[in-house]
Amino acid sequence: MDRTYPPRPRRGRAGLALGLLLAAGSSLAFQVAERTEPPEKAAAADPALENAEKLISQGRATFRYDRLGSHTFFSRTLKLHRALATLSPRTALSVGVKVDSEVLPREVVEALLAGAVDLDDPAVTLALFRLNAVVGVVGEFTEDGTLFEAGITCALCHSTVDDSVAPGIGRRLDGWANRDLDVGTILSLSPRLEPVAQLLGVDVGTVRAVLASWGPGKF
Repeated sequence: MDRTYPPRPRRGRAGLALGLLLAAGSSLAFQVAERTEPPEKAAAADPALENAEKLISQGRATFRYDRLGSHTFFSRTLKLHRALATLSPRTALSVGVKVDSEVLPREVVEALLAGAVDLDDPAVTLALFRLNAVVGVVGEFTEDGTLFEAGITCALCHSTVDDSVAPGIGRRLDGWANRDLDVGTILSLSPRLEPVAQLLGVDVGTVRAVLASWGPGKF
């Protein structure tokens, strides 16, 4: 990233020798201070750069974690969060859900690498939700630890991971299409598809059959 440094001051002319000496000394001191100032500090003083970095940070947070009201449909209407609460990590990974390893505690990453995490335990899935480690799915919990709603973010379809820890688990790659994501299968887990069936004028069985026909990468 290019950094713009403040222009160096011009040495003014003075009629008196003393004035010239003082001006030169002041200019020299300023230039020395300017050269020794860390580039990071100089860059941070640039309001335009500060604002750009702030906007990038805000945009990244929105992309990754803002559900944009989707929990109203997926949880309050379809009750999909109930199915997610009983889903094992292995099943979630098999339908293309990704896990961001960079937000996991080091000991958890080491346990995953060692194969010491039970990927068939739904409690592990809930723990991943609490850590905001499930890419593109953000859940909310009651005080007793019950998942009471979940919604999706932009990252569900438009982020993946580099599989550096295990298939489906690794460093996040924002902006990469998740071609493994099987949206149809995930939606078919919903215990309440009647609203969709009524909207389309078909029965629930037809809705499930159509969802099952989509396959990975089609959304």
